[in-house]
Amino acid sequence: MRHLILSLSFCLALPAFAATIGDGVADTPPAMPAETKSTKPQPQPDIRIVEKGDATLTEYRINGRLYQIKVVPKVGQPYFLIDPNGQGNFVTQGNMIDNIAVPSWVILEF
Repeated sequence: MRHLILSLSFCLALPAFAATIGDGVADTPPAMPAETKSTKPQPQPDIRIVEKGDATLTEYRINGRLYQIKVVPKVGQPYFLIDPNGQGNFVTQGNMIDNIAVPSWVILEF
């Protein structure tokens, strides 16, 4: 019985805690800043498809630099050749999900 009275009194007191203090008008959120546009356009990759005998090569370039090649052989699974360091040394990557090259930037150095 004591628990019932305690829980009912708590339920009756709850709306009092939820009541607004003051004029009841919530502060308006600050205005959204104007949409900023990047002054420098993002480079779009150049894609070139080359048919070579027993395979189809799809070359991906940004600013003229070849960074990825997709090889689709007529027989077998497609695979990717990726330049992880930008030095022209391509490594084979069978599945794009495995060993994804995650972008890493230096944000702060001490």
